[in-house]
Amino acid sequence: MIVSFEAQALEEYQDAAQYSEDRFGLGKAFVLAMEQALEAIALNPERYQSVGEGIRIFRMKRFPYYLFYHFSDELKQVVIYAVAHHRRQSDYWRGRLPER
Repeated sequence: MIVSFEAQALEEYQDAAQYSEDRFGLGKAFVLAMEQALEAIALNPERYQSVGEGIRIFRMKRFPYYLFYHFSDELKQVVIYAVAHHRRQSDYWRGRLPER
């Protein structure tokens, strides 16, 4: 399964990694946790909770972030639409979804 980031989600990922490094010295740990999250999603994208509109949510274990994603069995692709801090309004990213 191919995993990709929507452009703003990629920025959120990079910002979160930088913040984790600057604030706590945990940038590398955040990147490792993200890699593990992406691998888990790619292995079984249907495992995680649906939040509507074909979107699912993955809760990172060590860091307070959620990954909102969509997957297509036909295309064998996962698209990450948001890397959202758990205290942020939960649906701010919905405008990033393509028209269906």
